[in-house]
Amino acid sequence: MKMEKKLIASSILALLIGVSSVVPMLFLMSGTAKAETTPKPWFNLNVPYAYVTANSTLNLNGSDIYNYWRSIVLNFTLNPEAENEISDAQFEYYEFQLYTDKEQLGNVSYFVGTNRTNSFTFDTESFHFMRDNWFDSNTTGGGMFTPQWNASSPPDFSQISSVLSSYISPTGHETNDTLRYNEAPRMVAALMEAEILFIDVRKTGLVTFNGNSTLVTLSGNEFFQHLELKKYGDGFLYNALFPEDQLSQIDLFNPLKSLNQQKP
Repeated sequence: MKMEKKLIASSILALLIGVSSVVPMLFLMSGTAKAETTPKPWFNLNVPYAYVTANSTLNLNGSDIYNYWRSIVLNFTLNPEAENEISDAQFEYYEFQLYTDKEQLGNVSYFVGTNRTNSFTFDTESFHFMRDNWFDSNTTGGGMFTPQWNASSPPDFSQISSVLSSYISPTGHETNDTLRYNEAPRMVAALMEAEILFIDVRKTGLVTFNGNSTLVTLSGNEFFQHLELKKYGDGFLYNALFPEDQLSQIDLFNPLKSLNQQKP
């Protein structure tokens, strides 16, 4: 069973060549973290699919409408060694950095976690961590928690999706209050000028829960996957998930739905 949560981090994976550090959990976790050994990563991540597109149209009342869509598929597997771990649970945080051949577009963060003992109860409100130049668990865009994950289970796919819309009135004022800093118009303009889109993936850190102690480990800054999204239709696509001859039948915005429909 999977539970999609609102907890997430902001970064992309390195090979966990990092340092361990003990930090307070904003007083929301009891006990003291002990940096006895550097935890090993429990998860492997591969990104087999990413699609990003944007457009602008003129509304009937003369206002400009900007739309930006993003869909990234994550393929997680559990390291077999993780089944022998005695820690109660572990969460690993990732960041996806999007940029064109001309400018940065921003970052998306995600987390994945599982437990090895029944004593661990997952609660999105029970853990908060923030440290400059590390990561902020409060700013993650989503995540996945699978109880008692088994390494022999098939790969677990998850998806990051987001839609941004902005309406600019004829006077030039933005009319969508939920969109800050004119993000959609900026991204639309950047993608319309771009020849290619890139996504760099790295791991920012991991959090290990064991009894009443919590250990936060910072990962290195090495990128472990670099994606080049090429122009496809009205957007940019990276695809290692579907056969090329099936792309015309795929819902580009919801590829997991198409993937599930293909399963027997």
